[in-house]
Amino acid sequence: MMILMATALPPKFSLPLNNKKSRGKHSFQSKYLFFSNKPYPKFDPLSPNLHFSYDTALTPASPAQAKEKKFTDWNTKIYEVCEMGNIDKAIELLYMSPKTEIESRTYCSILQLSAELKSLQDGKKVHSFICSSGISIDSVLGSKLVFMYVTCGDLREGRLIFDKIRNEKVFLWNLMMNGYAKIGDFKESVYLFREMLDFGVEVNSHTVSCILKCFAALGSVKEGKWIHGFLLKLGFGSYNAVINSLIAFYLKIRRVDVARKLFDELSDRDVISWNSMISGYVANGFSEKGVELFKKMLYLGVDVDLATMVANALVDMYVKCGVPVLARLLFDMIPSKDLISWTVMIAGYGMHGFGNNAITTFNEMRQAGIEPDEVSFISILYACSHSGLLDEGWRFFNVMQDECNIKPKLEHYACIVDLLARSGKLTMAYKFIKSMPIEPDATIWGALLSGCRIHHDVKLAEKVAEHVFELEPENTGYYVLLANTYAEAEKWEEVKKLRQKIGRRGLKKNPGCSWIEVKGKVHIFLAGNSSHPQAKKIEVLLKRLRSKMKEEGYFPKTRYALINADSLQKETALCGHSEKLAMAFGIMNLPPGRTIRVSKNLRVCADCHEMAKFISKTTGREIVLRDSNRFHHFKDGVCCCRGFW
Repeated sequence: MMILMATALPPKFSLPLNNKKSRGKHSFQSKYLFFSNKPYPKFDPLSPNLHFSYDTALTPASPAQAKEKKFTDWNTKIYEVCEMGNIDKAIELLYMSPKTEIESRTYCSILQLSAELKSLQDGKKVHSFICSSGISIDSVLGSKLVFMYVTCGDLREGRLIFDKIRNEKVFLWNLMMNGYAKIGDFKESVYLFREMLDFGVEVNSHTVSCILKCFAALGSVKEGKWIHGFLLKLGFGSYNAVINSLIAFYLKIRRVDVARKLFDELSDRDVISWNSMISGYVANGFSEKGVELFKKMLYLGVDVDLATMVANALVDMYVKCGVPVLARLLFDMIPSKDLISWTVMIAGYGMHGFGNNAITTFNEMRQAGIEPDEVSFISILYACSHSGLLDEGWRFFNVMQDECNIKPKLEHYACIVDLLARSGKLTMAYKFIKSMPIEPDATIWGALLSGCRIHHDVKLAEKVAEHVFELEPENTGYYVLLANTYAEAEKWEEVKKLRQKIGRRGLKKNPGCSWIEVKGKVHIFLAGNSSHPQAKKIEVLLKRLRSKMKEEGYFPKTRYALINADSLQKETALCGHSEKLAMAFGIMNLPPGRTIRVSKNLRVCADCHEMAKFISKTTGREIVLRDSNRFHHFKDGVCCCRGFW
């Protein structure tokens, strides 16, 4: 028995799940089946789960066999753990193993998993272990190291290894080029492309796609045209992926005619071809042509699933571009609407404050025999919240649970809290949070804090802020919300204390930034910044508008300046808000009657909101302002949000 136990003692326990789909930090297997933090079970020689042969157990292995078995065991164990997505256990086993017994392919497995999980820290541990093991880094292992570093965002380290092992494998070059393109370093990506050609590496469709994006981003029209001819010489003219990249390139440089010619010459158009061309029309200001092309796609009898996929993407794009009317037109053309189609349209109406349209569409969906899922309910609850439809929102929340048997998640609870808070039911919202069966997160408390600001409840705001700051102490947005609440109540001492608290923590408020596209060029404006070439003219126009507004009985909402100063100083500060600068620039540079479309990275302030209403009324312009929260459509002095924002 003594011999049996000594010979048959098993290695540390692991579950041999060889399912590649189980990879990932949040996969079912890695989350529930592998207990990496628990002790291994004690060895029980009488266990029915222990399978072995007595003859084999009692037969002594030769030294060579023992060494080979031991060598294989470490690599197999680490590989199996990687397959289950458990990076911590894989690295633990790696550090337990003798360095001389780990194969190159095992290192590759752990590096692959590190890249999949985007865990740079773990990848660096493996790299360090490789260096200390004395194993030579060949092209395979080196490529995997480059892949890990580039995927995890450390291009500097990835480039160092790349320069040491560079070879004629196109994958490696594409990897490095795409890495630079992803972080916006298009020049370095182009430099690598030129080196790649000098090195004699054969390009493929992935190379072409990357380099054309870079040329488009750099505005390198000449180089883009050169590579077009270069690709035709190489015989890439019949490759769909290559032609799709060329179409995207020409659309980006506003050569819609060339893009359409290439599109028409394609014999086998895929979803990317149709999507690129139709969305390209929209991006270049030819929305009607985009709709016409979609009609043609339907007329040609394109596969129904393909048509629906393209249409869903386009409806989503039209919504996010601020043209829900065209989104609806396209939506109505979809021959076979799926759940995604309906949900995208409902969410789109919610983003634009058209709550009643969202409800109508939701009811149409159910009448069509398509049952909503949890995402559909988030969309309709969001729409009710942003349109002040309190009773309807509660009804949908109950329908979700009672009729559709969907258990509410944090996102659904957040919508209800937001709905109550916007509607002024602050006490009810607070009690609702306290009665929730799951722990509220910062988003839920933040929704109530926002409601406190809207309805000027300083006492409750302070109480709610304690929860928010505890959950997300680094999020400056919540500090600003509380500061705005204090400012509206003219509690300037409290605003000052809050600013000092932010300073002590080393936090910085995100600067307001707005942008507008005019004649194919995007103009960016920062709050209080006067570096734009037309800054003086913008300032003069804003002063003139402000003066005219005062004549009509409008007074600036100076409390949003968040400074304890006289009214004139506050008014001047408000004039420098980025969305005002962008709107004024649009008035000066867009043809009369053209809609002004402005985007902002933060929530629009109440003073800018009032000015947008006034500008839309006095200039006869429609203004579409997209902030971090939603869309605002201003027309004839009225906003679609009706104050629920």
